Amino acid sequence: MGTEGWVVLGIALVVGGSMIAGAVALSRKESRVRRIQLPARLVDRVYAVSGYMLTLEFPGPDNEPRRTVVFSAIRRGIGATPEFQGWVWVNRDDPSDVIVRPRARSFWPVFLTALGAAVLAAGVITAFVLWGIHAMDDLPTQ
Repeated sequence: MGTEGWVVLGIALVVGGSMIAGAVALSRKESRVRRIQLPARLVDRVYAVSGYMLTLEFPGPDNEPRRTVVFSAIRRGIGATPEFQGWVWVNRDDPSDVIVRPRARSFWPVFLTALGAAVLAAGVITAFVLWGIHAMDDLPTQ
């Protein structure tokens, strides 16, 4: 077997595996964050390219109103939630960490998992093609 196939397979394993490991680490980090659900009021909404910049007001730890600006992506299709539903989820340890959907920080883990799997699949296919070309070169000629 040609060494080119092994090199491509090794690179794909390192790059794709790193992406998947990073996705798992990001997902675990976000799942450990303790969040509380608080009622919120929409103060202002400004259109951005793929969503809205929302200015929200919600009660702080001392029951004084706090304001924050968050990005909320536009989602369409079955199971998609609206940009804002009157609630925010606030990190108990860091009140400045506010999201408008309970799983709002799941984009990067899902994206990295899909991209890592695609890199692995492309690497395996490329390695098999290279090994097949190498095997065809080794066939006896008459």
